[in-house]
Amino acid sequence: MISRLFFIIFLINLSSLFAQLDVTSFNSDDLLDDLEEFMLSDVLGCNLQISNLEYTGSPDAIGTFIYNPNNNICSGDFGLDRGLLMTNGMIDYAVGPNNNGDDGEEWNIEYEDTFFHDYLVDQEVITPSVDLFDPCVIEFDLVSSDSVSLDFEVIFGSEEYTEWMSPFYADAFAFFVSEINGDIDPNFDLIPQNIMETGDVLNLPNNQFCDIENKPISAWTIRPYSNVFGLPGLNECLYVDNEDGGFCDAIGYDGYTIPMLFNLLLLPNANYHIQIVIVDGVSGGWPGLDSGVFLHNTTLLATESMFPTFEYNISVDTVFFNSMNVINPNLTYAWDFDNDGNIDSEDINPMHIFENPGQNTVLVNITNTCTGEVELQTYDIFLNSFDISNLTYTSDPTISIFPNPAYEQINISLPGTNSESYITIYDLAGRVVYDAHIRSNYFHVIDVSNILSGVYYVSIATPSNDLGYIKKLIIL
Repeated sequence: MISRLFFIIFLINLSSLFAQLDVTSFNSDDLLDDLEEFMLSDVLGCNLQISNLEYTGSPDAIGTFIYNPNNNICSGDFGLDRGLLMTNGMIDYAVGPNNNGDDGEEWNIEYEDTFFHDYLVDQEVITPSVDLFDPCVIEFDLVSSDSVSLDFEVIFGSEEYTEWMSPFYADAFAFFVSEINGDIDPNFDLIPQNIMETGDVLNLPNNQFCDIENKPISAWTIRPYSNVFGLPGLNECLYVDNEDGGFCDAIGYDGYTIPMLFNLLLLPNANYHIQIVIVDGVSGGWPGLDSGVFLHNTTLLATESMFPTFEYNISVDTVFFNSMNVINPNLTYAWDFDNDGNIDSEDINPMHIFENPGQNTVLVNITNTCTGEVELQTYDIFLNSFDISNLTYTSDPTISIFPNPAYEQINISLPGTNSESYITIYDLAGRVVYDAHIRSNYFHVIDVSNILSGVYYVSIATPSNDLGYIKKLIIL
């Protein structure tokens, strides 16, 4: 399975000091397993269930990316920090410096998908004579037990900018969604629907000249002025010119889009089929220049990676912990209340009775089982102490208190007494929670079912103080 450590390795890789963008392909031997894990952890969310995952394309055409800002080589922010990278060539060509305007990898793999081809023709992305080559396609079935709203940000980059833009060999991208095995979601049916057309963008720039024409995403439908046909730009406010690395030399593509925000709402128990695809349009047998799609889920960044912090309330010797922000079902908790390295609780909001007053260090290790991220939090808890030196008694070994810890009652054996005794139970703050005066009684039973769980002190004395006893008592 894929290791989350590759993110850390990227950040410290000294061989890529220049680059802001680091990419890595999935292990070809475990591609489907690694891809499925990554789709759940970083693209969809672990609360969803995927099945029948298939991948079509070269192992070198798909992978993950991490982008780290570097103002020395970028005049503006790229906009995404990590996620999935799909290309119709090699993912390495997405990485700058951008010193070659025509990077491309020809896999010469024809992609026969009549529906997608006809869809692109109908949308005037390609001409009817254009064939589809060099696919990078992820397909799977998806179901959720709850209503889930997924927000995706997408950047489409291409080496077709700006001299090779045309409908004769346009690279194109789509995110198709259809509902299968039922009719629960009124927004989808058996016919695949591309939820990532330009008309679906939710974060259009605040630009009075931004006139969006609804089209599938491609280098022909989001473009500046066309040098090939002398046509004006189309959906140009979504485009960032990066020829010769002019905007960001960390990105290898000659042009790319702004981060475009899209939404997918999943209804409970509806069965969806997802097809995410990028292909190279070919006219005349020359599939060569690369395009790539950067995809990440902003919903996951807001929730899946969030670790809660805790507030706590102290009641004498008992501390109650409560999470301050949203509870993520993918998080597990390992509480160590006495800092001895042993797990004392795995509850989200635990309570703990401390036997020792003063300062106590509490550790909680939080693990996101979806992303693999781990966070250690430390809390210093101070408990006021009861000064038992005020109880100036000498110990009597003939006296016993049992059971200890106690649940509903305690038994006190007083074999050495032949006169009256005083029995008092104090909490750690020195408050009296029970007291009794007994006479000529060698055995005494105390009901503690109404006393709160905690640590207490039991003292036994005679009026003349010729008998004294003090014992720590734990009530569960």
